Amino acid sequence: MLPVGGRYYHATRFLLKNRPVQTFLARETGSDVAALQCQYDVIVVGGGHAGTEAAAAAARTGAETLLVTHKIETIGQMSCNPSFGGIGKGHLVREVDALDGLCARTCDKSGIHFKVLNRSKGPAVWGLRAQVDRKLYKQHMQEEILNTPRLTVREAAVEDFLISEPEPEQAGKCQVTGIILADGSKVEARSVVLTTGTFLRGMVGIGLELHPAGRLGDQPTVGLAQTLERLGFTVGRLKTGTPPRIAKDSVSFALLQKQTADALPVPFSFLSNSVWIQPEDQLSCYLTFTTPAVEQIIRQNLHLNSHVKETTRGPRYCPSIESKVLRFPGRRHQVWLEPEGLDSDLMYPQGLSVTLPVPLQEELLRLIPGLEKARMVQP
Repeated sequence: MLPVGGRYYHATRFLLKNRPVQTFLARETGSDVAALQCQYDVIVVGGGHAGTEAAAAAARTGAETLLVTHKIETIGQMSCNPSFGGIGKGHLVREVDALDGLCARTCDKSGIHFKVLNRSKGPAVWGLRAQVDRKLYKQHMQEEILNTPRLTVREAAVEDFLISEPEPEQAGKCQVTGIILADGSKVEARSVVLTTGTFLRGMVGIGLELHPAGRLGDQPTVGLAQTLERLGFTVGRLKTGTPPRIAKDSVSFALLQKQTADALPVPFSFLSNSVWIQPEDQLSCYLTFTTPAVEQIIRQNLHLNSHVKETTRGPRYCPSIESKVLRFPGRRHQVWLEPEGLDSDLMYPQGLSVTLPVPLQEELLRLIPGLEKARMVQP
């Protein structure tokens, strides 16, 4: 279960004094834990896109900041589509950059395909988009985070909040004053920011099989979800989906429509004079479409899909191919094959988010032009 909006913020005004500038990194082992301080101005829970920006922003203001994440090595990991921007979202990335955020600069250091969308229309609707190398993005984001002054990074699981006593005049009104870790240790803070993404009591569904996971291969956060319910927050489940990953050497690229990157790549960040990659070294994306046979196999197997069968209400971000077939019957739908990195052997079929059982996903893939011999690496 996720809190509506996916995040809970408690912000207070804090007074800062002159403090030594330092960066500290620790895992919950041995003497490292003893060396960690137990009080901060700001604690950020979660090391994904939102968490890295929130932690870096707090530290830039001069606040002693703690970023708590399950795994330090997954800070900045792009869980789903390795891209940034697009129509609307490209504007958002630049707004983050205008506030001295990290993602735009990191994109400029790791992008492998830069494209300004809607070039044939007016500048107001242009949308900058970049396909990003997963490995490079994570590498550069970790370099930024682990070298940010006044920012401590701690590898641990957060299970609960420290809560002040309710105010006598206002029943139930209280303040978050810190966090409780899985080992029972407590860390106090003037502000706590939750950026837990899909991890709050997250579930992964493939066909009718459901199992707890923050993302594929990672455990969910259960204690915090229970805490939010106990505090009276309205909770609900947000839906999203991911497509199967395909082996690059199994794709018939000659049958697909090739889209090259811009000859003069436009950086995301206002601070970047240019992007890191030479224009001629950028990778291409490829376009194909679903067929009537794809729609047929989806309609014949809706009973094997818990996502469509049980989760019919609620907001979602990436519409699944099942949802598109049901909402727009008889149409063909775009599928963009996008590279996951300069040295990656995987292609990401954007537009083909699906939660059918694994054998049906493989069958569905091979009904799409150019993917007749596709080899699925990950559902």
